[in-house]
Amino acid sequence: MKKNRVAAFFLLLALISFGLDLFYFTHHLSHEGALLELAGVWQKLVWKTGWVVLVGGLLALEMKRVAWFVAIGLWLSLGENPGFSAMTHESCERAKEFMKESGLARDAKENFFGRLKIKPPRSSFPPEMDKVTWWGTFKPFEFWESPKFEAAWISPQGQEAGRGSFRGNRCQLAKTSLDVTQLPQGRLEPGMWRVIVTCEDVVIDNHPFPVIGSGSSPQDAGGREGGVMIWADGVDD
Repeated sequence: MKKNRVAAFFLLLALISFGLDLFYFTHHLSHEGALLELAGVWQKLVWKTGWVVLVGGLLALEMKRVAWFVAIGLWLSLGENPGFSAMTHESCERAKEFMKESGLARDAKENFFGRLKIKPPRSSFPPEMDKVTWWGTFKPFEFWESPKFEAAWISPQGQEAGRGSFRGNRCQLAKTSLDVTQLPQGRLEPGMWRVIVTCEDVVIDNHPFPVIGSGSSPQDAGGREGGVMIWADGVDD
């Protein structure tokens, strides 16, 4: 009797997990119906619905013996679902097309529904900042894929100050941060910085940002060689 209760408990947890996943999926579909036109989305919707029906049915019918095997299988494969093809050059072109907006801040986070919360400052930064974060919002990665991005942080002197790879979250946010505490001076050099985000050889974003310290001004930062007018070409903030 106790074993049956344990199996039912695991099935209940699995049902809650799959149910929340299905709710998340259909929530975004209700706001962006065009997502259904993407390859593989219908299959994922059927797959997610099927698991909810299967687990719910097992609980309702109290199939105790079968429940044990299903419960173990579900927890071993929880999160597995029909995937998309491996990342190709087309994936990177799609990422550029699917990006909605981008910006810079100290940090950026999103909730379960994909609502963004930005932690300031957002446009310019003091030299004493502990980190600077590039963020971009895309069509939910769950509906297409999550390609690998790479960010290069360029100092006012044109030197690479940091580089890192990252992927998008499950929802819409992709972000990466420059850890200022790891820089040689432990601070940002005043002047015009920029971050270049790429996916293979496709430039996703080329974003300038000024670092303004004591004795400098936005005009000083923009007046450096290769200033705002060059790096801001084609970039929205």
